Amino acid sequence: MLKLEKRHVVAALGACLVACASSNPEMAEAEDAAKKAAEDIGEDCRTALAKASALRQTLQSVPKADRSVASVFGPYNELWRHLSNALGDAELMGAVHPDPARRSHAEACDRALKAFANKVTLDRAVYEAVAGVDVKSADAGTKRFAEKALLEFRLSGVDKDEATRKQLEKLHGEMVEIGQKFSRAIREDVRKIEVKPEQLDGLPEDFIAAHPAKDGKVTLTTNYPDFFPIATYAKDEAVRRDLTKAFLSRAYPDNEKTLVELLRKRHAYATLLGFESWADYVAKDKMSGSAKTIRDFTEQIADIARPRMEKDLQVLLAAKQKDVPDAKAIQTWDRFYYVQKVQAEQFGFDAAKARAYFAYPEVKKGILALYGELFGLEFKKVEREVWHPSVEAFEMSRDGELVGKFFFDMHPRDGKYGHAAMFPIRIGIDGGQLPEASLVCNFPDPSQGSGLMDHGQVKTFFHEFGHLIHHLLARGSKWTNQSGINTEWDFVEAPSQILEEWSWSTEVLQRFAKHHETGEPIPAELVEKMRAASEFGIGVHIMRQVHYQAMSFYLHDGRAAKDDFDLFATAKDLQAKYSPYPYAEGTHVYASFGHLNGYSAIYYTYQWSLALAKDMFTRFEKNGLMDGQTARAYADEVLVPGGSKPAAELVKSFLGRPYNLDAYKKWLQEG
Repeated sequence: MLKLEKRHVVAALGACLVACASSNPEMAEAEDAAKKAAEDIGEDCRTALAKASALRQTLQSVPKADRSVASVFGPYNELWRHLSNALGDAELMGAVHPDPARRSHAEACDRALKAFANKVTLDRAVYEAVAGVDVKSADAGTKRFAEKALLEFRLSGVDKDEATRKQLEKLHGEMVEIGQKFSRAIREDVRKIEVKPEQLDGLPEDFIAAHPAKDGKVTLTTNYPDFFPIATYAKDEAVRRDLTKAFLSRAYPDNEKTLVELLRKRHAYATLLGFESWADYVAKDKMSGSAKTIRDFTEQIADIARPRMEKDLQVLLAAKQKDVPDAKAIQTWDRFYYVQKVQAEQFGFDAAKARAYFAYPEVKKGILALYGELFGLEFKKVEREVWHPSVEAFEMSRDGELVGKFFFDMHPRDGKYGHAAMFPIRIGIDGGQLPEASLVCNFPDPSQGSGLMDHGQVKTFFHEFGHLIHHLLARGSKWTNQSGINTEWDFVEAPSQILEEWSWSTEVLQRFAKHHETGEPIPAELVEKMRAASEFGIGVHIMRQVHYQAMSFYLHDGRAAKDDFDLFATAKDLQAKYSPYPYAEGTHVYASFGHLNGYSAIYYTYQWSLALAKDMFTRFEKNGLMDGQTARAYADEVLVPGGSKPAAELVKSFLGRPYNLDAYKKWLQEG
């Protein structure tokens, strides 16, 4: 997963009023609110807004006769650089800073920046200046900059009348504020259950050691380091059930009303712009291009995956009936437990034994070394100011040249973003600035226990670090809307998903997967069992993803705007149609499905990108995972260009042909 995507930061989110005054009448309207908010946003935020505001005024005053790439595109590009930098800081600090007050300040800054960004894309004078530049004789990069900028303007409603633009601006601000409220409720609602020590039967020894009983009870939380081991290993079904229900009830009931309000604001915004629904609106600048394509893709994947899901469920239910003879279905709290149990029984794979080879410090060193070898990179740990003592800072060089900087914030703590994601901090500008990013994860902390990881967490590390490498390498453009991960959003997961393939290679894993006690490398036989076992359960896994994909899409197809809309009933219907698992009484999964804020209607992008990743990987399958020439070609033809070309062209350049779904279908149907 990644955080921030240019058009959705700028044109689909945003709140609060800009916290810097201006002589511009439109800005003056916000002056009172700006003064009130100024104290909350911080000096760096005010500075960025002031610089961006000055550049906006410059653009407003460029005479028609003087409009050129230098006089218009230059200031416009610099305006977005300032906003992007400040947004990177604000989004990161709002998610990870240990001080709640600092997180609150960061959120205020985030709202102010996005509100200003929205004003820019609604500013007719700025739009006319950009549209008035003649690019007929410009280079390809400049033409693409103009094309993307003008689309962004139009998707913001700059061509609407003044009254409509004011409505859009108001809705835009409300959407970000509501979205922040939705995400905050999930982040801050950590639920707990208490169990008896003997109810931890089946859990790894290091987990049990890290959870001592107090007054005869062990406390378990819905944070990932507790939830996933319990869901995977706890023999006591009641423990799995109770923690899973708590996990699926986070942010309820608060987010029930919040989500409905967000869905309706989005629909109103999209229809004001002339789209049938929010789903149509957000698809416009994606590879998919339309809500119909997303709908068709969702149904196509469901049709492909459903037969395999049904076979998986039959096997899983048979396994459960050995423990519970009268069991009639696999419940959502059974999914990890019985998948790993079948994997152990049918493939001889014990996930708990595999954990012994994945100590976090060794995994980290191994992934850094691997990506360094593949892409000609060097990583150096450096001293920099950080927001928490556990955070590490690095510099990245390629072929001896410093090309980027990044942070690792890798372990859970109170108030921190609870998933795994790459947060862009600075985009790389050719000749202008080095890119920066932070990896934010919640892996087991060696200082709080053994630090042993499940292979699934190792795979996540491969994935998220792939996002970071993509962001840091895509620094060859001078244009902000082409640097970093500013590709189509339904492509942006592919460069990280493809790198998950290396997490299954015996050759790769034996480089760093050492037994935490003996130092012996992970046996090839264990890796082969792990790989074979991983193919079981793909049907239920993909259909679960299709369920979330369908919920993301269908909640944004216009139905939420109707007076009789019932969120709970709609979610239950979608679960019945798409999910492998029956509804768990008392749960409200949509209240804690954080991607409904960031990804909104386009959670389909995970499967779309995965199809592209499977296709691109065919070249590595042919030439070898560690083939240096192929890896360099992949970096140079897919990662380095960033958003300077359409994603379809990047894939075609690497594969020598247009992309297709053949590899994805084969994997999903045949295993």
